[in-house]
Amino acid sequence: MKLVLAVILGSLFGFALFYVGAASPKKIQSMLRLEDLSLMKIIVFAIGFSSVLLALSIQVGMFDITHLSIKPMHFGVVIGGLIFGVGFGLAGTCPGTCLAAAGGKGRRQALAAILGGLTGALLFAVSYDWWKGLGIFDMMDLGKRSLFVISERFPSVFSLGTGGLLVVGGLFMLIAYVIPLQGRRTKK
Repeated sequence: MKLVLAVILGSLFGFALFYVGAASPKKIQSMLRLEDLSLMKIIVFAIGFSSVLLALSIQVGMFDITHLSIKPMHFGVVIGGLIFGVGFGLAGTCPGTCLAAAGGKGRRQALAAILGGLTGALLFAVSYDWWKGLGIFDMMDLGKRSLFVISERFPSVFSLGTGGLLVVGGLFMLIAYVIPLQGRRTKK
């Protein structure tokens, strides 16, 4: 039953990505150039809305926070994030959107992103011990931190608890409301 639910939810998520234009490399690049901010509005609102839903579901006991897994923060994560960001900007797609884009107009870019991601993951796995020997995972090692207290297992940056998640989620939804649909104009 869990597998069926995962397939249904994944399909709905893929459809939503495709429907709002998040599977379009041109639409993503237009957002990153701050020309068309409609997708940014949707992303910021979705982050806020899901934060509010997560906070509320934790507070009423619907969500078991022991299932959360927080990845450690260190210099390797910063380098990986920079590589990811450059690839995201150049290709106009990311791991979530490239699977949805593989069925649309940006098929070549999406397939290149999928192959690039798999190749990068393989190269990282093969070279992990070398990177570890360099001490790159020990640099800037902040451990497993969450922004707000969501579990006693993880230290937090702010001690606001799930109430902080609720407030920040509300702020994100408010910010999404004030973001204009159109960004800066480009010269033609």
